[in-house]
Amino acid sequence: MKKFAEKIRKPLFFTILAAALAMMAVPAMAQSDGGNAGQGATQQSLEGQQRHFDELTLKKFATANVELGMIQNEFAQKLQGIQDQEKAMALQKEMGGKMVMAVQNKGLEVETFNAIANQMGVDEQLRSRVETMIRQERGN
Repeated sequence: MKKFAEKIRKPLFFTILAAALAMMAVPAMAQSDGGNAGQGATQQSLEGQQRHFDELTLKKFATANVELGMIQNEFAQKLQGIQDQEKAMALQKEMGGKMVMAVQNKGLEVETFNAIANQMGVDEQLRSRVETMIRQERGN
């Protein structure tokens, strides 16, 4: 049963994480690109292509991933029992901000983090390598 819950939790975590990070990155991108809408379409087409990530980048991803898991756990506890939707949304926004800062503090761009997470969904070898790094980072 634990394995089943873990299998569901990982994709759900990455989905929530990608959404939170994307939401936080959109305002920053809108401010920095001067409203260049064509650039977004180009970036989307590039995201569909597989990329090669060096070991250092993958290690940064693994380290950030572990920290993001801790942030998620912290906010899951805070969100428990909250009935007020506005308070819940404020906490989710705060969590997203902490997640973005955690990724950036590890030396990664949010877009790179998301690209690795997305590619892990389709590249079994990459997923295996990164999961090993994450286990090592956690000390397992």
